[in-house]
Order: sequence, then C-alpha cells, then structure tokens
Amino acid sequence: MERGTRRWSGRAALVAVAALLLLSPAWAQSVSELRAEVNSEPGSVSAWVALGNAYYGQGEFDLAKESYLEAIALDYTSGDAHYGLGLAEFSRGDFQAALFEFTEVTRLYPERFDGQFNRAVTLARLRRPADAATAFRAAIAEADPEASLDDRVQAQLGLAAQLELSEDWSGAAAAYAAALELQPGTAAYVLRRGQALYRAGRGLEALPELTALEAQSSDYRVSALISDIYVAQGQIDYALWSLERALQKAERAEDKPAQASTLVKLGTLQRGLGRDEQAHDSFERAALIYPASWEAQYNLGIANLEAGQTRDAVRALQDAQRLDGNRAEVYLALATAHDQLSNSSEALSNAREAIARLSDPKLVLDARLIAGRAMYRLGDYQGAQVELQAVLDERPNDAQVQLWYGLAAYQLADYTQAVRNFERAVQLDPSSLVARVNLGAGYLAARRYEDAEKVYQLLVGQNPNDSESLYNLGWALYSQDRRGSARDAWVSSCQQGYQPACSAISSYL
Repeated sequence: MERGTRRWSGRAALVAVAALLLLSPAWAQSVSELRAEVNSEPGSVSAWVALGNAYYGQGEFDLAKESYLEAIALDYTSGDAHYGLGLAEFSRGDFQAALFEFTEVTRLYPERFDGQFNRAVTLARLRRPADAATAFRAAIAEADPEASLDDRVQAQLGLAAQLELSEDWSGAAAAYAAALELQPGTAAYVLRRGQALYRAGRGLEALPELTALEAQSSDYRVSALISDIYVAQGQIDYALWSLERALQKAERAEDKPAQASTLVKLGTLQRGLGRDEQAHDSFERAALIYPASWEAQYNLGIANLEAGQTRDAVRALQDAQRLDGNRAEVYLALATAHDQLSNSSEALSNAREAIARLSDPKLVLDARLIAGRAMYRLGDYQGAQVELQAVLDERPNDAQVQLWYGLAAYQLADYTQAVRNFERAVQLDPSSLVARVNLGAGYLAARRYEDAEKVYQLLVGQNPNDSESLYNLGWALYSQDRRGSARDAWVSSCQQGYQPACSAISSYL
C-alpha cells in the first residue's frame, strides 16, 4: 500500500468478535506461478506479498510468514506485508507477534480500518479488554469510507463485548445502540442492549424496545429480561407475569434447557417472596424437565436443605456437583448438608473444596466453620482450632463459633480457655442449653466448683429430669466436700436411670 492512500484489502468475516478482517482472495495465479514470479523478480515487494497471500489462502501459514518477511525486508513500510504477516501469526497462534504486526500497520497507516480492527481483535484474544475497546474505537473512527456496513457493525459489537468484560455496561449499551442504528430492528442487538442497560441500572430505558420485541419474538430471554427489570423496580406481580410468558415461549419451542432456566428464575423469585413451597415446586419441575441443569439441581438441593429434607438435598447437590464440578456454591451447600447429617469426612472434604474456590470472605468463613466442626468430630482438635480461630477473629460475637472453639480447647485440656469461650457463648446466647451444659463442664474441669454448682443448679431448676446435670451437680458438690448434698443429687440422677450416678454413689459415698 502506498503511504497516504485509503485503499485496503480487507473484508469482514462475520463470526462474532474474534473474527479477523481477512485479505481479499484475489489470487488468480497459482502458487507455482507466484513462486516463479518472485524467482524472476526477487526484489518485488508486491510479488512476495502476493505469494504470501496465496500461501495464506491455502492454510500454509509458515510459508506465508516467510513470504511476508521477505517483503518486509525489502520495504519495511509495506502495510500489506505487515498486515498479511499479522494474519499469518494470528493463525499460527502467536498472538503477541500478531499484535506487533497489526500495531505496525496502525502506526504506519493509522487510517486503515482493517489494521485497527484486527489489532482490536488480537487484543481481545489476549484478554486485554480495556486496550481492545480503545482499539475498536480507533477502528470505528477510521471506518469511512472503506468499511462495509457489516464491518462497522462488527466493530460496534466488538467494542460492546470488550466493554462488557470491563463491566462498563453503559458504554456497552451505547455500542449496541450504534449497531442498531446501522442495522435497525435486529432482535439480538435489542436484547443485548437491554441486558447492558439492565446491568447499568437503567433497565427502564430498555422497556419500550423490549416490550415491542416481546410481542413479535419467540425468544424466552426477552420476557425473562423484562422480568428482571420489573424485579429491580419492585414490580413483583409484573415480574411473575413476564416469567410465565417466558416459560410459555420456552415450552412452545420445546426448549428444555430454556424451560429449566426460566423455572429456576421463577423459583428464585418465589423463594425471595417467602413462597417456599412454590419455589420448591419450580426447582423440582426444572430438574425433572432438564436433569442436566446443574443450576436446577443446585437450587432444588438448597430448597430441600431449607425445608429440612437434608438427605434429599444431598442427592440433588451431588447431581449438581457431577454436572459442574467447579462450583464453589455447590461444594459449600454439600458441606452444609453433610455437616447437618454429621457426615464429618464428607463435610470436611466439601468444605475444603469450597474454600479453595470461594472469593466471598463471608462464605469462606462459613466453610471454615464447617471444616472446624468436622475436624473436631474427627478428633483433630488442633486442626479444628486453626480453622475456628480464623473464624473467631472475624466473628467474635458469634455464639456458635465461641462454643465450638471452647469445645476444641476443652479436648486439648486448655480448660481456662474453654471456660472463657463457653462464658462468652452463654453471654451471646443466654437461651442456649448446650452452651450452659458445656460451661458447667468447663468449670468442673477448671476446678471452679462453686461456679459449676451455680450452672447445674440453674439447669436442674429448669429441668428436674435432667439426669446428667444432676450427676454433674453432684460432682460440683462432692468436690466442695458437701457429701450429703452430692448424695442427694446422685440419688435423684440414679433414680432416673443414669448409671454413672449409681456408680458414683457406690464408689464415693
């Protein structure tokens, strides 16, 4: 290409954003004829570029690269040679080299739309969305007069995709709007603009177009998006109505994945409204219609877990895990279910898998608490303390964490620490019988017999048939050399059938 001209040889390959603008296949001559031409004129830049184009057209990317390099060696300012070399490097998978070549095209000939566009595509492939967005904007600025209508649309869609990756939803919506100006009424662009506006918190702006599209479209996603917008506006009845329309469209299309996805969305909304039975039915229906949906299985598992149907929850969650083994939320839910069932090994392994995948610090602490409890039940008290300490540091006012840390300390014979944790647990949750029972045991182990007596007197006063507390009250009294009172407590406990109390009477009194 001559400096200062606006000619370019690209045409758009209309395959999403990752499609390069390719060289025009204007190679009437065969490779053998072109080889003969470069042999006769080895100093001809155009001959080497033509040979490179021919090799590229045949998929011989290494040979194409060699030909383009020959052309560049003769004239470094050859835009077509750099452009072709960029295509060859991209096709060979060397995206850094391709980026260098397309950058050289844009440096030498900034007016070339194809160079700017392919530089943007390469940056997108290298997962540099901010730079790719800048490059797509540069391509759009150079679109006149060479770029076709389709090429301009692809540039706007490429820009929108990169802005979405950068979570610039308003910018993405503007790019989709520009694509719609070029190709008015394109349903896919209306939907994607609506999605971007919704993510930008501007869903109401999309409602007129989406409502018009819904009336003529069989795409369930339009109705589902309208539902999301209504939810964001607090219009729950309208949202439910829109989801029902989405479900009808998915059913008419016999699209089982779409039906399941819509039912999951419906169930999620119903659960948020406190309609737990309806939500459970929606999730169950989704899982039956499309058992391969991990999301349907997961939500069914959660619904079962919340309903106290823990074993059913495990089955559904295991299906979800089998369908998608890298979902942190699935592992955390499984850990929770196994924790409730006291399946300690399973709870621990799933908690560890969740911790390795979770990014939310709050959920990480939830998983570590489960791991700590599981390790305690498995007899690894030091390991339990490590996990529980991490949770305690962040949740010092959580009664359950204080209780479990105290239990681990008790098993490690650190009774002073155990008492501190049990006391704090009782302060935080005065109604917890478990915390009070363990506080009494801690006082006994720490030889604080008067304090133990107070705790067990309170427990027995609340429940005279608490034979174990009666037995421990006897020990607190016996340890204060109050044998008569100790005997009375042990006799009452023994009469209730608590054998350790019967043994204590015969052994110590």
